[in-house]
Amino acid sequence: MLTTTMMALFALMVAYCCYSVYFYGGRWVANPHNPRISSQKQEVIMGTVRDRDGTVLAYTDETGARRYHNSRDTRMAVSQVVGDSSGKVSTGVDTFHAQYMLGFRSSIFERVGDAITGTPQRGDDIQLTISERLSRYISEQFPEGKRGAVVVLNYKTGEILSMVSMPQFDPVNLSPALSDEAAGALINRATQGLYPPGSTFKIVTMASALENLPDLRDFAFDCTGYYPVGNYSVTESSGHGVQSLSDAFANSCNTTFAALSQDLGYTMLGQTAEKLGFNENFMFGDLIVYNSSYPIDDLSAEDLAWSSIGQGRVLATPMHMALIASMIANGGVMNEPHLLREITTAQGGTRKLPGSFIGTRVLSESVAERLEKEMVRVVKSGTGTRAALGNGYVVAGKTGSAEASNDKTIETHAWFVGYITNDNAPYAISVLVENGGSGGGVAAPLARKTLQKAVNLGL
Repeated sequence: MLTTTMMALFALMVAYCCYSVYFYGGRWVANPHNPRISSQKQEVIMGTVRDRDGTVLAYTDETGARRYHNSRDTRMAVSQVVGDSSGKVSTGVDTFHAQYMLGFRSSIFERVGDAITGTPQRGDDIQLTISERLSRYISEQFPEGKRGAVVVLNYKTGEILSMVSMPQFDPVNLSPALSDEAAGALINRATQGLYPPGSTFKIVTMASALENLPDLRDFAFDCTGYYPVGNYSVTESSGHGVQSLSDAFANSCNTTFAALSQDLGYTMLGQTAEKLGFNENFMFGDLIVYNSSYPIDDLSAEDLAWSSIGQGRVLATPMHMALIASMIANGGVMNEPHLLREITTAQGGTRKLPGSFIGTRVLSESVAERLEKEMVRVVKSGTGTRAALGNGYVVAGKTGSAEASNDKTIETHAWFVGYITNDNAPYAISVLVENGGSGGGVAAPLARKTLQKAVNLGL
């Protein structure tokens, strides 16, 4: 009996290892200490990287050297996505997907065929889902001298249309980025930057209230601009007066949501946050996304209040917040983000794309519909009016101005999270400007410009 059990456990371990290598091999290959990459580069011609329109972003020339787009502006705009030839950016495609571009996924038949014909072994070519034109536009429009990120997704397909991180680096000349590591140009803030989401987290808090609290139609709270809780107080610059839940969301009323959190409690709000991806170990097939966090360990009343408005110990990546917006647009179904559009072998065949294309329902359709209604109101008449588009396009969104210091001496992070509701423009967006100030005044206008550009490009 013991022998049988041990054999079964060993078989399970082998099966899991095979599964991990097949679906998440990029994490193994992309390890900066993996000597196989440098060895493989001596034997295999590295494949080409193109954007969704076919623009070549990276290729290997006849001498075996890795080359990047001729335009410095383009190289910079897609730098954290594409990566660099030395592997300094391990999350970039040139390293993270080296399993394809350096031929690690080539079959024995492909290798034998190359040997018989005398053809030098060549890795796979990759076409990305991102648009170089949209990425370059975002880079040009981003507030000068500021850090942050912008993520644009097709919420129907999960395709990443743009993933811009600021500041950027030039893969042709890494010296400036390496000499000023404090600037963090080699970090992809879209997927690796963890920030307090501020009032954009009220999407999660409202979702939890809609799921768990009865009689919200009768909900009313008199915002005086001051709400004492525990040993602290949640404040507003001025009182909003009596607020319904819809009013509080449109006006981004902190005191109302802090009071609401006390009705929800630790358990219900924490369960909703985790359903929406907080504290989850994101294991996407296409890219690495750092884990967002929501504290669930014996919170005090004041911790709970601050968490409900996206402050305290709550942290999220811009990519995760874009996924939450996409989920609402999809009626409560969250899709996995995809960066790879097509993988083409040296022989002209195609490989199966990594990751899952099956969405996961995390909210009921009725709750998602209510959230969309309230997010549309935010853009029409609330704090997000500067994200509105014309020509019949309707934007749903939520602004956020997240405190970056306890004493408010540092400018707040500016957030906007939302999407276009029109079926012919299925674009979701997350904008984060570090120490940018007001979400409604800084992030929302950038979101509007970006969404308009995506519409114009017809992505």
